[in-house]
Amino acid sequence: MKKKRYAAALFLGAGMCFLAGCGGNGGSGGSSGEAVADTETQAFLDYKASDYVALGEYKGLSVKYPVPTVTDEDVQISIEDLLSDGTEYNEVTRAAQAGDYLSIDFKGLIDGEEFDGGTAEDYEFILGEEELFGEEFDNNLIGKNIGEAITFSMVFPEDFYEETAGKTAEFTVQIKSISEVSVPEYTDEFVAANTEYDSRKAYEQALREELITSAQQEAASGAGEDALDLAVSNATVNGYPQALYDACYNSTMEEYQQYADMFGVGIDELLKDFMGEENLDSVTLEMVNEILVSQAIAEKEGFMVTAASYTKEAEEMAVAYEYDSLEEFTADYGKASILSMLIRGKAVDFLYEHANIQEVSEEEYYGEDEEVEGTEASEAQEMVPTTEENLPAE
Repeated sequence: MKKKRYAAALFLGAGMCFLAGCGGNGGSGGSSGEAVADTETQAFLDYKASDYVALGEYKGLSVKYPVPTVTDEDVQISIEDLLSDGTEYNEVTRAAQAGDYLSIDFKGLIDGEEFDGGTAEDYEFILGEEELFGEEFDNNLIGKNIGEAITFSMVFPEDFYEETAGKTAEFTVQIKSISEVSVPEYTDEFVAANTEYDSRKAYEQALREELITSAQQEAASGAGEDALDLAVSNATVNGYPQALYDACYNSTMEEYQQYADMFGVGIDELLKDFMGEENLDSVTLEMVNEILVSQAIAEKEGFMVTAASYTKEAEEMAVAYEYDSLEEFTADYGKASILSMLIRGKAVDFLYEHANIQEVSEEEYYGEDEEVEGTEASEAQEMVPTTEENLPAE
């Protein structure tokens, strides 16, 4: 169930500005009167969700809540993030050593042909961390100098990506810059100078509290999202505004094309790996149904965003999205898009608050999701933002 959530995430998080023109085939309008009223949002509210949706059960739904835990490893990751912010990179002219930060151009050939992901310019990485093509690739750069033409062959590991696993590649590499990495020492003095705390102990205690609060919000959001999935399954949806469907379809296709380009795979390959037996039409319809059901619940329960509440709620969302002002946030997303995200967020919160919550371990909850490994397209699946990431917790 949770795996389907990416559809709403793509729609809500990455291109909803098109919704300004989503007026459609519905009735006389959304929640007029108190609802946010201007030309853009009126176009979006040009239909009533209840014209398309007959709600089924949506209160008292049984969902699982993964009881969050914070480990020492979680705290250490946050500490490393803080140290990373204070890390300095100092360019040097000596030969490259393990641990250096390199910028390189490279080109790889297999059987004389280029392969996906095998060519790049100005690629930056830490030498020795094996993040690019593994240990053998990194070892061939140790001891080499800036501007030196480096050529070598290497055999990809058998557990590498399917396209290249076990194959021999010929690489040409040029190092463009070498920098020594200077990581600050994690001391009480460093903490006092870079945080609002005066010691490592106080900082780590605050970290644990922040991490558990964040984890609780994520767990509640996940349970609310599962409740929304159930509410959609229990509802009967008859039709949809065509403009809404078209907007969802186009947004999803554009977003996946960006991920396909990012990972150097074809759109068909990425869709096959990510969607499996589903197709773009069925995924779009799921997205449309979720939007309509969310709005239908909002209409019935009376938590549509009003003119009086819009500015405050939108400003809070802008801050959560790390915007400096509501004006900049609105310029990127559009007022109708923000309104839709607010309504959906309220629906998720409402469903969670009225759900029958069953507490389970994180292992039981997250173990239900399937993981696909072994291809670059599968990595794209991991990169797609989830709904929890795109809908800030209130």
